[in-house]
Amino acid sequence: MASKPSANVNPPQTGETDDSVMVARAARGDAAAFEYLVKRYRNEVYAMCYHITRNREEAWDLAQETFVKAHRALGSFRGDCGFKPWLLRIAANHSKDFLKRRRLDTVAFDDARGTDAPSDAQEPDRAVELRELGAAIHRALDQLPEKHRTAFILREYEGLSYQEMAEAMECNLGTVMSRLFHARRKLQELLRSAGVTREGLT
Repeated sequence: MASKPSANVNPPQTGETDDSVMVARAARGDAAAFEYLVKRYRNEVYAMCYHITRNREEAWDLAQETFVKAHRALGSFRGDCGFKPWLLRIAANHSKDFLKRRRLDTVAFDDARGTDAPSDAQEPDRAVELRELGAAIHRALDQLPEKHRTAFILREYEGLSYQEMAEAMECNLGTVMSRLFHARRKLQELLRSAGVTREGLT
């Protein structure tokens, strides 16, 4: 995966849709345009692969392979959905296929997203609390059905809109809302059972 776009990448002008312009350029063979897309979405793609595989090294490899697959499939991208949900769908499917091929069991996350290491400003006790909370949340996530877990991750971690979630999960808005409702409710139950709570689940 490219670390940064080439110096000659020119972002779209104001009023243009970044993704549609850059995807069109990339589909015509503009390597710099595709590097721009890689830089823009590599973190989201990595996060999706990591949430599914629970393995950092495998997630990086899968993220790189996702962009390779996406580049090869640019000609089939019709723009019916946004580029981001289309790309995340490729990442999710590729990661799931990887797990099926390897027959790997998923394992708990090491820590909460964003709390891999305490910042200097955090009190030691607070950092420990955040790690424990993150571990509890991810243990609870592991107990959800795959579709409910994916809905929660796309909304709470990736920040997708309901429409983008529907496109990424290839279902209608009603199904998205139902899955997210059940995911949140079950998570609350699991966290209460574990003796912890988390703001923002409702």
